[in-house]
Amino acid sequence: MKMIKNMKALFFSMVFSIFVIGYLVGFGLLERCSIVGLTIFFCIFIKNIRKINLMQFCIGIGGLIVGILLCSHFLFFFEYKDESRKESIYAEENENTAVLLVYEGEPERYDLPIHLKNMNRNDSLKEKIFLPMRLYQYKRIYENIGISKYKDISRRIGQKLSNHLDHGYDIYISYLNDQPYYKDVICEKVLRQKYKKMIIAPIFLTESLNYQYVVHQLEMENLYTSKKSLKFMTPLWDGEKITKAIVKEVCKENEDKKDIGIILMGNMKGEGVMSKAVNQERKFMENIKKELIKNGFEERKIKFTEQIFKEEAINKNLGELQEYGIGKILLVGIDDVLDKIENQYRIEKLIKKMKGIENLDIKYMKGWGEKDLIIEELEYRMRLMNVEKWN
Repeated sequence: MKMIKNMKALFFSMVFSIFVIGYLVGFGLLERCSIVGLTIFFCIFIKNIRKINLMQFCIGIGGLIVGILLCSHFLFFFEYKDESRKESIYAEENENTAVLLVYEGEPERYDLPIHLKNMNRNDSLKEKIFLPMRLYQYKRIYENIGISKYKDISRRIGQKLSNHLDHGYDIYISYLNDQPYYKDVICEKVLRQKYKKMIIAPIFLTESLNYQYVVHQLEMENLYTSKKSLKFMTPLWDGEKITKAIVKEVCKENEDKKDIGIILMGNMKGEGVMSKAVNQERKFMENIKKELIKNGFEERKIKFTEQIFKEEAINKNLGELQEYGIGKILLVGIDDVLDKIENQYRIEKLIKKMKGIENLDIKYMKGWGEKDLIIEELEYRMRLMNVEKWN
């Protein structure tokens, strides 16, 4: 009899864990059904709480933990699957130069299969154990922010670049963390055209882990039999026009420049403290700072933070700027065409918190955007790479 009761406790706890996972990662109908299931289980637990002994309670907790771990593992069966094929439908070589823009990207809305695919690149056991909570955080962030405008901005950049380059270049847009994935675009579109020359243009500020991942994956794909057909664009940290685009946007503020404080925010999450990417980002920030000083901003009122997700670092910079009696603070995202929705949520939450404590005028600039100087920098690099020797 005790064995049967213990088995029941184990079974019900594991079923309960399925509803917990459904609530954490699901949306729409699945989320609502999970809430109903959790409510029913909770009512049954309250009704029978006096009948549950210590052994059954421990078995129930153990079953819940095991159930959550198993469900977390089986979640990856729902991830986005790459079904692209390498096919060529044109016998003649295309004389145009293919330009594949590879953005980091993110889904416009909460998309469970896409998020699972992106998270599956991280082999860390810790990440996989806490996978449901990370997905739940993303779901709530999208509910608060709405949709990500990253794809809209990246598409417009691609269209403007196509207009600038005009004849002889075919522009393709792809993403590391969203559809269309860069491998899908290559296999389903680029390879079918049999281009003689191809430029891979990762739109990354630094030689980050993600930049290295994209380059390594495409090199390992062995897309072309001759290395003469393929070139990779270097990161954009040393692009003068990228720097000028950010400075130009900051200079649009109407206030006296001596009354403005600026925090330049990077995003070196997961990078080593002395890695090449961190050093490149620091150099990029220094270049922006020099240009800002040339334009009349005070050096002491320009601060850096290399990790946008570290609230304490931003708070420290805000406190130091307030000591100078400034009238306005600019938080400037410098890492991408648009800060990721997770970073936007953190920063906007921090701004709201700070305004609730003190009467501060804080403005958040969320990235480079699609300014003409950005397009000109990309156009210059494409043309230069195309005329240089292909070897």
